[in-house]
Amino acid sequence: MDDHHTARPTLPGEQPNSDLQEAIVVTDVSGESPANGNAETALRAADNQGWQPLPPRVRTVWLINEAIQCVIWLAVCAVVAAVCMANGWWGFWQRLIVTLAAAYSVLDLASQPLQTKYIYAFTRFRIGERDLATRKGWLFRRSTTTPYTRVQHVDTKQNPVQRQFGLTTVVVHTAADEHEIAALSATEAEHLVALITERVAIAKDDL
Repeated sequence: MDDHHTARPTLPGEQPNSDLQEAIVVTDVSGESPANGNAETALRAADNQGWQPLPPRVRTVWLINEAIQCVIWLAVCAVVAAVCMANGWWGFWQRLIVTLAAAYSVLDLASQPLQTKYIYAFTRFRIGERDLATRKGWLFRRSTTTPYTRVQHVDTKQNPVQRQFGLTTVVVHTAADEHEIAALSATEAEHLVALITERVAIAKDDL
């Protein structure tokens, strides 16, 4: 599959940012779906502050992953139904549970185009001089700022669907948690791992 795509702006981590925080800050905000105009305004404001978007084709990866999960859940429901009917357990509650599980999977898949639209709109990352920040979510949004002094190591991972689209996830590990930059091109991921690793070493040398 052709991995060619429009080049993204240079990572902001190469420019100093003196306003970044020194401590890990995690916030969860519950909100309603933004209107298209509000979403576009928020995106422009975020990009002006150094937040970087993921490659647009990650939306297709998310949709495919959700479709695979839906197929797995439907297969499980079919197996459970077959076992129950074969053993004479196919009563009201069994039918209700299997039907609800199957319906939920199908409805969740049907709503994925809308979900991925807004998840993509608010999923961003920012690389600063002293820390890195990630932001993700839709109805429930999560922003995390991690000082380089808390970082233990950085690595990458890639599932089969990501591999087909030439995308790689960067994982930043701390003592208590791990934070992901969901999908970058292989070149960008390598550059980002090297940049974060270098800044972690400098930050710890300064302690």
